[in-house]
Amino acid sequence: MESSSGTVLTGHLVPIEGMSFWRIITVMSDACFRINTPSVVYERFDNELVAIHMGTGVYHSMAGAATDTFILLSDEATAPELAQALAGKYAASSGEILAHLTPFLEQLQSEQLIVTVESRKTRSPLHLDGEARGVPFLAPTLEAFRDLEGLLLLDPIHEVDDEGWPPPSSSAKA
Repeated sequence: MESSSGTVLTGHLVPIEGMSFWRIITVMSDACFRINTPSVVYERFDNELVAIHMGTGVYHSMAGAATDTFILLSDEATAPELAQALAGKYAASSGEILAHLTPFLEQLQSEQLIVTVESRKTRSPLHLDGEARGVPFLAPTLEAFRDLEGLLLLDPIHEVDDEGWPPPSSSAKA
């Protein structure tokens, strides 16, 4: 089966905690993702993360497991790799986490915050910084704010170096 984003989906059986049955979920099969840099800039504030897509002017807010997931995506990762890393911190199995990651990753893709990776780089296994364990797991969510979209597109944020902004004209440099 193929998702709306063109990613191939496959079904996996995941036990539902506290229930005597399994549920079939779809996950992004072997797709590897990364943050869509340089189009996306982000900053973490304690347990919250704010990401802005500079091309669309939309800014996004994430908290908890969503923040950790996004930070992990700076190293490139598949959904199962993300779930395994998050299971080390949160009080949920990697299967439960994976069930909630799929729609979250699809939302990140639809907002153009992450992109698929064609050629993976070599890296060590993912892990979250800090020593927190057994943190209650809440499904990752993404809030999009479009109220400043026009303003950000009208007055873009510029990279500033030692020369300042705007850069001096070539005649002023001489």
